[in-house]
Formats: sequence, structure tokens, C-alpha cells
Amino acid sequence: MKKTSRRRPREQMVPTLVRPAQQTMDDRHLYPSSTLLVQKFALNSYHRVVARKGMGQRPSTSIIPSDMLRKLSGRKCNNLDFLVLSQSFTRYRSAVNLILEKIFTDMSYADSLGEELEDSRGMLYLILRKEDKIKWSPDNEFGRLVYERMHRNALETSARIIYANYTRRRLVNSLLDILTSDDEQLLRLMTNRRIPSDLIRRVKDTIEKRSNGSYHYSLSACRQIRSVLRKEVRKVNPLKEDEPRKSTRELLKKNSPDRERTQRFLINKVKEWKKEGFPFITPTFQKDTVDFAASTENSTGQGYWFIEDQEREDEVIIYIKTPPGIEGHELETKSPYKSQTVRLRFLNWFPRKAARARRKATEARRQGHFQRAIRLEYRAARFEDMNTQLKNMIQLQQSTRELAKERAQPVKNETRINDLKRLIHDLKKSRRSAPPLIKIEGKKVTLLIPFMTPDEELLKTSLSTATVRKRRAGVDRGLRHSMVVSVKNGDETYEEVMIGRQELFEKRERLRQQTRVLMSDVALKKNNWEKKQSRLPPPSHLLKKEQELEAVWRKVRRIDKEISHQVASETVWFCEEHGVKTIYFEDLRSFQGKGGMRRHSWNLSTNLWGMMIEGVRYRREALGHWNGGIWLVNPAWTSQTCHLCRERGIRVEDETSITERKGGEYFHCSKCDEHFHADVNAARNIMHITTKPTAVGGRTA
Repeated sequence: MKKTSRRRPREQMVPTLVRPAQQTMDDRHLYPSSTLLVQKFALNSYHRVVARKGMGQRPSTSIIPSDMLRKLSGRKCNNLDFLVLSQSFTRYRSAVNLILEKIFTDMSYADSLGEELEDSRGMLYLILRKEDKIKWSPDNEFGRLVYERMHRNALETSARIIYANYTRRRLVNSLLDILTSDDEQLLRLMTNRRIPSDLIRRVKDTIEKRSNGSYHYSLSACRQIRSVLRKEVRKVNPLKEDEPRKSTRELLKKNSPDRERTQRFLINKVKEWKKEGFPFITPTFQKDTVDFAASTENSTGQGYWFIEDQEREDEVIIYIKTPPGIEGHELETKSPYKSQTVRLRFLNWFPRKAARARRKATEARRQGHFQRAIRLEYRAARFEDMNTQLKNMIQLQQSTRELAKERAQPVKNETRINDLKRLIHDLKKSRRSAPPLIKIEGKKVTLLIPFMTPDEELLKTSLSTATVRKRRAGVDRGLRHSMVVSVKNGDETYEEVMIGRQELFEKRERLRQQTRVLMSDVALKKNNWEKKQSRLPPPSHLLKKEQELEAVWRKVRRIDKEISHQVASETVWFCEEHGVKTIYFEDLRSFQGKGGMRRHSWNLSTNLWGMMIEGVRYRREALGHWNGGIWLVNPAWTSQTCHLCRERGIRVEDETSITERKGGEYFHCSKCDEHFHADVNAARNIMHITTKPTAVGGRTA
């Protein structure tokens, strides 16, 4: 017999049709965005032939007739360059950790710096630069690690870590205040599988200066306290022989004999932390990155230098300055850093991509695919604009250095100096790129250069829909489709599209099932080895299994990225074709699966909702929408309410059925006697919720 009622019925909460007030959006159709579109470039060794896809070229290992270089691998960045860069990154990481160590020896001192950083507006390194104990000089410990401008970059990275730690400490202390005053909240935190969303919001509301990531910082603070409490409970409950270990959740069950003792221990431990302080650990910097955010772009001192290669088309040579004592294996006289240089190159793929998009756009217009042609023309215009920004940045560097040389001459050429000043002034106005970031990912070196989004004039010329964005759209997260988008027209009609990548999801699920088998196999082999030979290193067959598991997880992550890219791109262009100004997404940040939902919670968790929303926001900001024009709303009852009459309905199996089935694909309203696809009905409801929405400025789930 089928059940016709919910397992846990909720109160009647029916949203009305009033459109929410938008306090931060006006009637403009184009918004000046400060978002940076970050593009990646793979760095190659200087003598390597850079691969160009579709041109029939293969990368060579090296063309230098040297016994040492003949042994290099076929990687893009050879062993010698990679070794020098790794040493430079290690020095940079050591400098950041040394700064953090000196500051966190006195927590009151760290807190005072955190307060100053909270009140500052950008350029955080200026606050740390005033502190005597972490100043740079050629003969102190910082001078032996890094050069002066690199020390400034280390100060900026350290300042970000200090401020993040300061915010986290405040949130943890706020949570301790809540837990010491309310034992029920402590039990909820330790017994619920998911951290209660109302507790997270309560912690978030205790800080005045909230940002887009405040919810996730608060969630991190709750997880941190729960993790440490679980470890403390494990210490006082040692594992007895032939007895399975009980989790904290099992110890706190109502029928457990250890409930009272465990609960009393948790209450006393929280009170102890409230009195003596939570056992925080000193933060450390462990990333293989060098961030030039504290550097300028118009001098050689910033640590990187670009020159366009005159012999190879569309290739750029980058000179990276190394710390004191680390010299590059090639002495390049053109380098502003002399022997203290790593010389690499990368392919400027913007012109080739733009030309390819132009050719495809022409072919699409010839075949009558006008919407596809508009997309390709915008893509070409955006790449051409980025290419202009990159060339302006290179020319600005060269011009600034030349001006410094002219000013240093005994006999100054005033005409040349004035010409360079005017050129630099014009380049600064047209240059919109920010300092880059260099990152080591495994055996690959990546250069990430930020570019500003296209301006209003470019959007108007490349997008015919840029000036008619007046509609709104609702997006529902479905189980059978990744996104269901509904756009409302002016005549009360709708345009819908169901977006999904079922083949990729099936492939992803097969790989995830493979990881479960491998994880079980690795855990079994590891336990057996530790019981027999705990003091010896693990055998090769176990290491191979772990490598296989990591390789499968890498495939899963690549598929995740591909799915989110494809779904976000299709969503954005569907909305752009229909002139959508505002998109409403359901806010699932605090979603918790109820009992009896079986695989419903798992299916939603594997739907990559946060990555998709971030992809939509990123692409819409590139199209001139302020914060992507995205809002989050409470999705309560959107799947159980008819979008026409606002009455409760039921889920059914198909378009002809009127018998309720839990999780059915269609929605039936008995009052209207209509059938709708359940996700389409929910998407139409989402854009009419009266509760004030939340503007999305970053990742949401």
C-alpha cells in the first residue's frame, strides 16, 4: 500500500506572488564590474617548442647539446627550471611562515593586528610593514630568505592569513558563548549528522562586518569545535579489546549507558575552553604559490618581467626573479635580474582563439544560426580585449624601464622623456590587468593573469541583447536534470529549458563507485600491514593501490569541472538570449536530508550546485551583470505549491496519473486539474517568493 502523506509534515507556508525588493540593483542594464577574469597559461622551459593544438606540432624535450639537459623529462618545465622554481617557492613559504611565527607568539598582539586589518581597505601589507620585528633588511633572517619586494608579497599573504585567523577565532569564541549558555545547542551540535543551519546563522550574526563568505566561515568554526570535541571524547573513552569503537553520536543516544557521563564531560570541556581559551594552532602557509598582489606592474622590482618573443609567433618570455643565493642555470643578458633569473615562455593563445571564434561565427551566420554567431562574436571580442590588455601591460613595463634609463642619463633628452611620459599615461588608462600569480601544480607550473571584464562599449557592440535585459528567471535544482530554468515573458507565458549532462553524470557515478571499492581495498590492506609490520614502510602493492585511487579521484574532479562548465554556460546563454536581468536560485546551503529520503540527499550532494552557481555568476559578470544578477531565495514549498493558484498539490508518476507518489517526476494540482513537470513548476515558483533574497557574490554551496 502506498503512503499518501509526508513522513514529517511541515507547517503550511505558501509563498505569495509579490516580487522581492532589490535594494542593490537599479534600472541600468549594464553594470561596471570590477571582477577579474583569470586566465591560465602553462609555463614552458625557454628552449622548448610550445605545443599549438591543431597545428601538428609536438613539444620537444630540449635542443641544447648538453649531457645534463639531454636527460630531462618531456614535461613542459624541465627538471632544472623546476628545481630552481621549487627552491624559490620554498624560500617564499619559509618567509611567510616566519612572519606568522613571530606574530602568533603573542596572541594579544595577533588580535590587535587583526583589528587593524579589519578596519583597513586593501593593501593589507602596509599594516604589517610598520612592525619592527618583521621588517626586511639585507643582513637579517628575512634578507637571507627573500629580496625586498618579495618580502612585501610575503607580508600581504601573511596579512590575509592573520585576518582570516582573527575572524575564525572570533567566530569560535562566539560559538563557545552559545554552547556554554545553552546545553541543548551543544547536544545538537554533537548528535546531528549535519551542523544545524540555525546555529550557523546565529554564530554568523555575532560579528558586525559580514562578507559573502561569512556563512562558510561560521560553518568552519562549528566544524572545528565539533572535531576537537570528538577527539577529546575519544581520549577519555579508550578502545577496549574486541570491542568496536563507539562514536560520540552513539554515546549520546538516549538509551546509551554512557550518555550522562559523555554529556557532562562535553559541558565541562566547553566551559574550560570558555575560561582558559580554545586550543588554537598557529596557522601556517603551505601552498606552492607566489602571489604578486603587493607588487606594482610598472617596474622591474616586482619580481617578474615580460618580453614578446620576436622569433616565435604569439609567444611571451617571462623572467622570474629568484631569491638571494639561488641562480638560474642560464645567464641571460636581456633579463633585468641578470643571473638571478629563471627564463620561461608561454603561448599567448588569445589571437588564435579569437580568430577561430570569428571564423566559426561567420560560418554560423551563413547557416542561419544567429544566436550561436552572437556567442562566438562575443567570445572573439573578449579574447581580443584580453590580448590588448596583455600587450598594454608588456608595453607599460618596457616604457617605464626605458623612462628610468633616460632619467638616469647625464645628458637628459627632454623630448624623449616627455614622449615616454605621455605614452605611460595612456597605457595606464588602457591597462586594466592586475598582478599575476604563479603556481606549481604537481609537475606543472601555471601562470594565472587576471583581466578585467569587457567594458560597456564592447558589450553593446558584440551583444544585441545587452540593452534589453528586463526579464527574470527562476532556476530549480532537479534530480533528473542539473538545472531547470524558467524565464517569464511579459504576457504571463514562460520559456523553459531542462539542462543536464546525463552521460557525464553516469560516468562520474561509475568512477565514484570505483573509488568506494578502492578505498575499502586500501583500508583493508593498510590495516593488515600495520598489524604485521607496523614499523616498516608500506609495500609497493599498497602504494600502487593508493596511486590508483588518487588517479580515479582526479578523473572525478575533472568530470566535476566539465559538468559545471557546460551546465553554467548553457544556463547563461539561454538567459542572455531571452533578455534575463535577474536570476533566482534556490538557497540550498543549509539543506539537510530528512529520514526516509533514501538517496535523495546523496543525489543532491552530487549535483555540483555550488560550482554551477559560481560558474553562472562568473560568466554573467563577464557579460556586464553586477554580481552576476543572481539572488538566492528560500525554496520552502516551491515543489508542493501550484504556481497558478498557489494551492498545495501532489507529486505523481506521469502526466496522466492523479495518485500521489513520493519523488514523482510530475506535479498535479487538483484545483486547476493541471499537470506540470515538478521541476518546471518549482522553477516558476522560485521567482515569486516574497522573502528578501540574498545577493550572491561568490561560491554558495
